[in-house]
Amino acid sequence: MKCLNCGNDIANNLQVKEIFLFNEIPENYICNLCRSQLAPLANRNNCPRCFKPEINGICDDCKMWEQKYQIINCHQALFEYNQFIHNYFKLYKRYGDVLLAKLFYQDIKNWSLKNHFDVVTYIPASQSHLQIRGFDPVYELYADIFDLQPLLTKVDSDKPQAQKNRLERLRTPQTFSPLPAMAQIQKNQSILILDDIYTTGRTLMHAHDIFFKANFKKITTFSLSR
Repeated sequence: MKCLNCGNDIANNLQVKEIFLFNEIPENYICNLCRSQLAPLANRNNCPRCFKPEINGICDDCKMWEQKYQIINCHQALFEYNQFIHNYFKLYKRYGDVLLAKLFYQDIKNWSLKNHFDVVTYIPASQSHLQIRGFDPVYELYADIFDLQPLLTKVDSDKPQAQKNRLERLRTPQTFSPLPAMAQIQKNQSILILDDIYTTGRTLMHAHDIFFKANFKKITTFSLSR
């Protein structure tokens, strides 16, 4: 198999216990060279609420969200945002290489096998972005792993989040509304909201707030990168 990012051969060196224990072994679409350029967040000194790396205790962003929404942020992520992740999303989102949606399949799948939720939804693309790209990048990133339920709709903001500085991101007004399907979900069910990148948390906090105001209490968010 070839790496979806660079085209190099992928060496799947399985351990003996993986072969004989008959555990599910997720497909790998990224080579060792590309993987070596990633910065995993597991087992590091991260903010316990949002996984912001190299933070001693709760970060200022999470303290701000708690003060603003009276909620405790509960977010997990796999990789620190670095140059490799930046280049990946540039190819995947800006240039529309939808095949790259599977690059991190193994990593996300392994996380999903260890973390279980009653309902899994995602941050949807606005209609204009959907028309420009021809696909929803967050949906495609997770669709082969989770049973995704569309529960939110998004209107266009003044400009894309990627083009905003930190202050502009934080000042972005609410852009989400609940879809009718949300009313069919029991309030005691656990909810997972998926996104691709967590920067300031503004987008996911807006989504979180929609569920919180609808009286859901068990809300977790997740992103590929933080």
